[in-house]
Amino acid sequence: MLTSTDLIRVVFVDDHMVLVDAIVSRFQRDPDIEVVGTATNADDGLALILETEPDVVVLDVELPGRGSFDIAEEISSRLKHTKMIFLTGYLSDIFIELALRVNAKGYLLKGEPVESLIHAIKKASRGEYCFSQSVQERLVFDHKKERYSIQSQSMLTSLTSRQIEVLRHLARGKSVKEVARSMHLSEKSIDSHKYRIMHKLGIHDRVELSRYSIREGLILP
Repeated sequence: MLTSTDLIRVVFVDDHMVLVDAIVSRFQRDPDIEVVGTATNADDGLALILETEPDVVVLDVELPGRGSFDIAEEISSRLKHTKMIFLTGYLSDIFIELALRVNAKGYLLKGEPVESLIHAIKKASRGEYCFSQSVQERLVFDHKKERYSIQSQSMLTSLTSRQIEVLRHLARGKSVKEVARSMHLSEKSIDSHKYRIMHKLGIHDRVELSRYSIREGLILP
């Protein structure tokens, strides 16, 4: 058992509060983990994480506001010691790829038992990787670089994490104005991202953009 000063300090960011409350309740019985805060959206989550500087952050892929990968990039650049784990219902190559881009130490599916998440948090705190089995099967490990990468590649890998988030909003039928409001960006910036996304993917129709996003697992049908 760890001492009080060595407890693994964890922050959860997930908009499903019933799930978070259940996990936190289970973690209160673990002598090695201390939950120092929870948040239900990306913006509040980032503020909480920067304030508490936890050892491990558990993020859902689907977060209101700026988006999980957008804040994950900031966490990765500003809090070098903080490790990240994504806990999600999405088994999608591009999301796994984005998680690896921000140096996440884990990608677990929400169908896993809580004990798997506890195990992953403890491994992540030591700088080790932990993935659900179905995620692990999609990865290859580079022993020279000592890091994982996704086996399959798609056109989506040419997009930045912010462009992926913009694409997801647009694919759901949101207007440029609505996307700008959600992501706290200017309409001009969203328009620019929209143009670059369509150019990179070779898609010039919003309907086809939605169909493509569903096929690639970015959004649910």
